[in-house]
Amino acid sequence: MTGRLLQPRAATRHKLFEPIVMRMRGTPQRAHLLDLSVGGALVHCEAPPLAGAWLMIETTEFVSGARVVWVRAKRFGIQFDAPIADAIVQRMIRSP
Repeated sequence: MTGRLLQPRAATRHKLFEPIVMRMRGTPQRAHLLDLSVGGALVHCEAPPLAGAWLMIETTEFVSGARVVWVRAKRFGIQFDAPIADAIVQRMIRSP
């Protein structure tokens, strides 16, 4: 890890089920967002990365780098490199 202390989650998480592309070392892998906030997300995939790994998330609304904070089975939490706009989160949770 980078040595920075993890801060308690401050942003509201919104449940959703959104297919995404996750890239680790340039290799694409199918995954799904299970919840989303401006600062991070809960992700599910068949072969999750290790805690501390850096990856890229590609959705229909945004692309972001992120660090894996924790992993439990096929689910893992990520923290975005930079917060995404709240307007993007709102569009994603309202889309059919």
